[in-house]
Amino acid sequence: MRTSVRATAVVPTWEELRATLEKSPTTQRIKAEAEERAAGRGPAHQDNRLRLFGAREEDVRVTFYRDHAAWCPYCQKLWIMLEEKQIPYRVEKINMRSYGDKPKEFLAKIPSGLLPVVEIDGQMITESLVIMQILEREFPERVTLPEDKLDLANKLLKLERQLFSDWCGLVFRPSLPGPLGARAGFEKTLDEVDKALGATPGPWFLGGENPGIVDFQYVSHVERMNASVLYWKGLQMRGTTRWANLEKWLLAFEARPSYQATKSDYYTHIMDIPPQYGPGYPDKNATVDEAVGVIGGETSWRLPVKLSADGLEPLPDAMNRGEEDARHEAAYKIAKNAENIVKFACRGMGEEGAKRFQAPLADPYAQPNMNYSSKVDESLRVVVQALIDGTAVPTTQSTGVTSDVKSLRKCLAYLRDRVGVPRDMSYPAAMQLRAHLNWRMETLS
Repeated sequence: MRTSVRATAVVPTWEELRATLEKSPTTQRIKAEAEERAAGRGPAHQDNRLRLFGAREEDVRVTFYRDHAAWCPYCQKLWIMLEEKQIPYRVEKINMRSYGDKPKEFLAKIPSGLLPVVEIDGQMITESLVIMQILEREFPERVTLPEDKLDLANKLLKLERQLFSDWCGLVFRPSLPGPLGARAGFEKTLDEVDKALGATPGPWFLGGENPGIVDFQYVSHVERMNASVLYWKGLQMRGTTRWANLEKWLLAFEARPSYQATKSDYYTHIMDIPPQYGPGYPDKNATVDEAVGVIGGETSWRLPVKLSADGLEPLPDAMNRGEEDARHEAAYKIAKNAENIVKFACRGMGEEGAKRFQAPLADPYAQPNMNYSSKVDESLRVVVQALIDGTAVPTTQSTGVTSDVKSLRKCLAYLRDRVGVPRDMSYPAAMQLRAHLNWRMETLS
């Protein structure tokens, strides 16, 4: 059954929607956390620009240069380490070449433009593993690489490089006919990783109560492996008995604020991996078809949104605040910056930028077609209202719509496809927003 939204009702203004959102506990939490962030306090977050951990701002020695979109796996591991060691630091966000130009000021300091970079006492340092070792030496208060476990750590770091190599061989090269050599090799190395995790008490590679450098080195690429081998090869790494220690390790990370703040979702990774590593080569099987439908949104960006700890893309309990919180987070993010988001969505009917970038969804120089601004604005208010009150219901897309409706749908789809995690919002909130934008597109006539 096809439904219309508030056919006889006046769509609330942004002021009315913001006033309603002010009463939401989710809004109150988000705003309280933002106030804490401004002072360098509170939990880890994508929007942090200063982290003090009880220090004075004038005593901060470290500036962390990371990418704007939170796509870079090497930035992610340093980000987690800085949080886990509670090293006071400032944040400067720099574009990756795959989606934008780098500031001249940064290139003057780092001509290669490579990320991540950490500046310690005025000295610029590159290469993530080198940076981690220097941070461990300069800030020894919270040990992440015990001296008595250096040999084990080096062995495990070598294994991580083997896992990375096997992953690249599996995902970024065409599958050869015959036995699944690349897949078998990747799975065998993953077995070794799982065995290594089971060799020490607790979830971490080197044991102990907290993750260390070895864990940081692994986690950002394992996160991307989870998404990519499922999407392109139909291989599920999560929730299996074969890799039970790996699952225990991932769940332990997902319970930590340092990782929750940096973790992306599978869709974002499927879009950000090819510009960095090259195209993924899909196998042809039923599991791949299912994964493409779920991760790519065709079957999952629908109401009601179904997220669970045992789903194809797991939402761990530690990161699940409930459906209403996810809806209200998405609504708040749109309502807070509505004018700019309307303009951004109007790029869907605008002109491509004169300069293009490797990432297919990145077009920073695109020109919006503001002739559609009033209709986009109205549709986003409808979406935010539905996110607030939870009244949207599943629909069946109508056919035979006018060219104006098709154009408006293009604008809403442009926005939907560019919602990134964690850059824009959490995974549950992103899924609610994507599904509600689809719902709105389907109710247009």
